[in-house]
Amino acid sequence: MLGYISTMATRTVSRLQLYRMNLSVMMLAFIMSIAVFGNQRFAQAATAATTVDANIVSTINLVAQNGIVFGDIGASSIPGTVSIGVDGSRTSTGGATVNSNTSGTPAKFEVSGDPNALYIITLPTSIVITSPAGDSMTVDNFVSMPSTNGQLDPGGRQNLNVGATMNVGSFQPFGAYQGTMATTVEYN
Repeated sequence: MLGYISTMATRTVSRLQLYRMNLSVMMLAFIMSIAVFGNQRFAQAATAATTVDANIVSTINLVAQNGIVFGDIGASSIPGTVSIGVDGSRTSTGGATVNSNTSGTPAKFEVSGDPNALYIITLPTSIVITSPAGDSMTVDNFVSMPSTNGQLDPGGRQNLNVGATMNVGSFQPFGAYQGTMATTVEYN
């Protein structure tokens, strides 16, 4: 009987030790999970959907129909100016005179692009025109109609006229003077 009690005590101790070991492992696992995950917050996420839009516009185009033509001008010993308005009217000051038998015209362009689009007009500040002999005059005070901003019509078109003032020197040498002006339009 003593052998039976001894075997029972050994089994009881073994089961007790097994219980304590299992308890120790579970506590260790619990402590480890707190150490590993205790400082981490479980993040909450929110998602929203929105649209993405794009509008591809047609290019804006500027086609020159003709350049500025001041017409025939007379010079004298007094410097002067000749101006051509956006409507084609010519005026002169000082010693410069306009030959009324010739006409002048503003530069004429056609702007085209997206219907009803707004655009900005950029004109040169001044340009220099020269004769074949190398003589020169300055052209400045550029104006346009429409002035600094334009709007295309429902068909996507608008006419643009550009005028300017030519500075004629005293005893300006005769000859055919020519130069180039850059006019720029861009969507506003």
